[in-house]
Amino acid sequence: KLSELRPSPSAAAPAPAPTTTTTTGPAMALRAARLLRFAEASSGVQNRLLVSLCSPGEAVMVNKPVDSVTVPGTEGTFTVTNNHSLIVSQLKAGVITVRDGQESKDYFISDGFLFFNHPTDGSGCCTAKISAVELVPTSALDKDRASQVLSELMAAPKDNDWDRARAQLGAALIQQVIKAAE
Repeated sequence: KLSELRPSPSAAAPAPAPTTTTTTGPAMALRAARLLRFAEASSGVQNRLLVSLCSPGEAVMVNKPVDSVTVPGTEGTFTVTNNHSLIVSQLKAGVITVRDGQESKDYFISDGFLFFNHPTDGSGCCTAKISAVELVPTSALDKDRASQVLSELMAAPKDNDWDRARAQLGAALIQQVIKAAE
C-alpha cells in the first residue's frame, strides 16, 4: 500500500524555522552576473517556432528554434509555423518534417498529439510540442524488414476477431513505415 510508504505525521521531523539571509558583496555580484548571462542566452531567440519532439523513451529535441514543422494529422497533413493559430491535434502514423532554413529532418511517428501554444513571454516564440508513442528518424527505418514483417502478419492465422483486428491495424502501421522508408 502507498500509505505504508509514507511516514506518519508524528514521525515527521519538525520543520526548520525560516531563516533570512542577506547576501552582499562578491556573492551577490556573482549571482547577478549569472542571472544576466542566463537572461541574455534565453533572449537570443526571437520570433521562431520552438519545437519539442518527445516519446516515452527519449526527447529527440527540446525547444529547438525552427522555421516550420509538418505533421500527419488525422484529418490530413498540415504545417505549422510561428504565430499559427492555437491547435491541439491528434497525429496518425506518418512522417514529421522539421525545417530550419535549407535543412530539414524527417521522423516517423506511429501516433501521438501536437500541442501548439502562443508565447508566454516577450520572445515572440510559439511552441509546438509533439508527444509521440513511437518516434524514430526515417533514416533508421528498414524497408526490407518492414516488408518481411508485413508478409508474416498477413500470413498469420486470423481465426478470431482479435487476430483480424491485429492484422488490420498492424498492416496499416507497417504500410506507413514502408512508405516513410522510401
